[in-house]
Amino acid sequence: MFCKNCGKSIPDEAKFCNGCGTKIATAQPMNAEAERAVVNTAAPPINKPPVQAAPPPSPPQAYAPSGPYMSPQTYMPPASYSPQQGNEPLRVIQYIGMFLLMSIPLVGIIMLFVWGFGSGVNSNKKNFARAILILSVIGLVISLIFGTVIIGIIGELVGGMGGYY
Repeated sequence: MFCKNCGKSIPDEAKFCNGCGTKIATAQPMNAEAERAVVNTAAPPINKPPVQAAPPPSPPQAYAPSGPYMSPQTYMPPASYSPQQGNEPLRVIQYIGMFLLMSIPLVGIIMLFVWGFGSGVNSNKKNFARAILILSVIGLVISLIFGTVIIGIIGELVGGMGGYY
């Protein structure tokens, strides 16, 4: 016997297909239905009440296995926009305060590192502090290069003057 859904060979006594899982309809012989019809159409005896014929059984329906259950997606309304505390623009007075703190020699460097790499700091203040640190490092490197060159030039001038002492 073969499955009507997938065409795979299955044993005669199987109730479901091994390949696709479809329920196998058992074929009833046509003679049995004909015999039932003949029995039901025979004249009922006079002393018994008439018996109604039972409706023929509905043929079993073959269901194809469905895919995995997918729950319906729920709609989530977009969250209302609320600006984060750390992204508010800095006011002018805050910039002035930052410049005044940076003008104090040791405190300024410490505060730049706290603002630049600390957590919970306004992102504008963090980016400003990082930019100042980068520009400070670039300025320091350029100052060291020019200082070395100038000291070398002065050394040559003093050494070339001879011993006038």
